[in-house]
Amino acid sequence: MWIRTQDKKQLVKIIKVQIGPILGDKKNKVNIWGQFAPAGLFSSNKVLLGMYPTNEKAIEEIDRIEESIISNPKGVYNMSSC
Repeated sequence: MWIRTQDKKQLVKIIKVQIGPILGDKKNKVNIWGQFAPAGLFSSNKVLLGMYPTNEKAIEEIDRIEESIISNPKGVYNMSSC
């Protein structure tokens, strides 16, 4: 699925979506990452899709991505802002 990042600067064909931290980040935000290719030896091949204030908000966003995949699997999903 194609996903446009929260900052609207990238449109990426994603193969996996997951919640995870930015190492060393002190902002206490919950990040949603998109993986665009299998992880390599020196690269995780991930892009930051969006940042959310709580884990619950991040899960709600992933729920909306899932709904979009079901209803329009060849469409583009735009990450919402918080």
